Order: sequence, then C-alpha cells, then structure tokens
Amino acid sequence: MRRCILAFLLFALLLPCTGNASQTTPRILAGTSIVADILSDLTGPEAKVQQLIPGGACPGHYDLRPGDLIFLEKADLLVLEGYQPNMSNMTNLIQAADNRKLQTLVLPKIYNSMLPSAQITYTERLATELAKLFPAMASSVDKAAAKRIDMIRTKASREAARLRPAKDVPTLCAAMQKGFASWAGLKVVGTYGRPEDLSPSAYGKLLTLGKDNHVRLVLDNLQSGPNAGAGIAESLQAGHADLTSFPGALPGQDGWAAAFTANTQKLLDALAEAGK
Repeated sequence: MRRCILAFLLFALLLPCTGNASQTTPRILAGTSIVADILSDLTGPEAKVQQLIPGGACPGHYDLRPGDLIFLEKADLLVLEGYQPNMSNMTNLIQAADNRKLQTLVLPKIYNSMLPSAQITYTERLATELAKLFPAMASSVDKAAAKRIDMIRTKASREAARLRPAKDVPTLCAAMQKGFASWAGLKVVGTYGRPEDLSPSAYGKLLTLGKDNHVRLVLDNLQSGPNAGAGIAESLQAGHADLTSFPGALPGQDGWAAAFTANTQKLLDALAEAGK
C-alpha cells in the first residue's frame, strides 16, 4: 500500500512539470490557409499552428471569431500575407489581443500566392524566420523546407505538362486568377472584379471583348464570389470554372498541392466543355 501511495504522489508531482513543458511549444497564428499549410508542413508537431481566415472566405470580408482572440493573446508569432496588415479585421484583432510578447511576420506581397514561385518564396522565408525565432526547430524546419520545395517543383512540372492543351486559349478571368491563368499558358484578354463590380456596362464590355477575341474560357475566383462570370461564359459558349485562391476552400483540398491540382483539373474540364 505504501508503494502505491508513493507512486501516486510521484505521478501527481510530475503533472505540473508536464504542463509546463507543453507551454514551451510555440504558438503560431497564420493569417490565411496558405500560410497555415506551409507552417504546419515546416513545424510538424513542434509548434501549435492555428489558422485565422478559412480557405473559402475572402480575407478582407471575414469577421474573426472570439477563439482567434483567445489564441492570439497567448501566441508567440503572427504570420500574415503581405496584403493583410492594414485590413481592419487584422488591426482590430491585434489591438484587442494586446499581446506584448507577440512577434509579427509579414510575408512579401504576392498577388496570387497559389503560384509555385510564390509557394517557394514563402517556404524559404518562413524557414529562415522560424529558425531565427525558434532555434531548437532549426534543423527539422530546414529539412522540411527542402522537402516541401522539392514537392512544389515536382507538382508544378506535372501540372504544367497537363496544361499543354490550354496553351494560348483566349480567356476572360477574375483579376485574382490572372496569375494562375498566365502561368497555365492561357491568353488572358481581359479581367474583371467581384460580382458586385459587374455593372451592366462592364458586363457588356466583357461580352464584346470576349466575342472579338473568340474567348473559350471564363475563370472565376471562388473567394471573390463564385459564378460571377457564368453568364458571360454562357453567352460566349465558353467553358466556365470557379478556381480557388486558397487551400481548404472545398473538401479534399486541405493542402496547397491538392488545391493546385484541383484548379488545373477544373480548368481542363471547362476547356473540354467549351463550345458544347
């Protein structure tokens, strides 16, 4: 009996130590699913990563949750994409958290961070900064970054090969998808904004532009408003697709690689439907 009591007391004494150890795990808040995906890949179980903006939401039009504030109050690092720091939802959140130990890292401003080149830039920058801020993770982060960059290059090469039938296809697309459309080899003849920006006059100009250039594809940006260009595509008898600017927007697309492949497939499917 005495041995059982001593063993229980020893276990009880060790419980606070276990709690303290878990508190040393870096807590990182990611501004978008793009950032969260890279951070999770680089840190693995060595950091607790939480994502702010859901993949299917527009970063500038999303109301943050109370849970985000609770996490940020105790976070070590906040990582934002280059366009996020001056957004009101971000500035309000940071001010409300009042976390004086918080460090903020702003990544370079890249218009379409789904592009392979952007993914490599972000991965390299995050690996460098994480190694500086959390030296204990430096070795594992460096290895994870090298592995991820190799994956990005392999994926980009495979998807580019699949997209050869789309080369120089005349296309109208949402402004947020122009970078991907150009990377895919499409001939972008015009772009448009959010659905609320498509006035009758703007709609008419896009139709004329589409007819004059024999447009065969119309590509929307899911986060800006799906099907914004569906009517234009129907009028032009062009293929239509909603592409995502972030991973995690749809089931089965949690990481960048899956979302990027899905965009490629949607583009090819839309091209196959053109003229039908």
